[in-house]
Amino acid sequence: MNNKIPYLQEWLTLANIGKFEKAQELYFEKLFAAVIENFKNENENLIPRGGILFSMLGYSPEPIILTAKVIDPEKHVIFTTNSKNEGNNYLEKYLESKYEMVYLNDESFETTYKALKEQLLLNPSSQITLDITGGKKSMVASSAIFGKDYGCRIVYVDFKEYIKDLRKPLPGSEVLTIVYDPYKNQPELFLK
Repeated sequence: MNNKIPYLQEWLTLANIGKFEKAQELYFEKLFAAVIENFKNENENLIPRGGILFSMLGYSPEPIILTAKVIDPEKHVIFTTNSKNEGNNYLEKYLESKYEMVYLNDESFETTYKALKEQLLLNPSSQITLDITGGKKSMVASSAIFGKDYGCRIVYVDFKEYIKDLRKPLPGSEVLTIVYDPYKNQPELFLK
């Protein structure tokens, strides 16, 4: 168990006895700040800071927040099919309005790809990171194809330990994984 995360045992106890709302409240009020610091310390030298960050949001804002805290992007655009108020309070609390939301009507390839392309045109940059951790599987697949097509670094927040009964990673075991980096995986694209 990760001793760097305060209140972890209390959170586990609440979650294991079925007090999920209390566990969720404890997580965001007392654990998550330590999870963020741990994640930043573990991943700070993995990828360059700044640039543009595109994130796919499903029902869990935690991975998006973690990636944003490591990258500290100049511009952060979050794509979601969720309603306009679902989960936004945690994004607001931890990202402090340093993001823009794009609400998609559906999770189809056409809708997701078109929205990403529009944002790319509005926010041109040579350093684009695409976080595919959240979102529905069809959105993630579409965004990964987009990322490959447009030379984005594609990242995913994974974990070292998973609590099967709770269907959640153990807080503090999260890791940032580079799925695709065009400069490393296809450097021939950048040869002149």
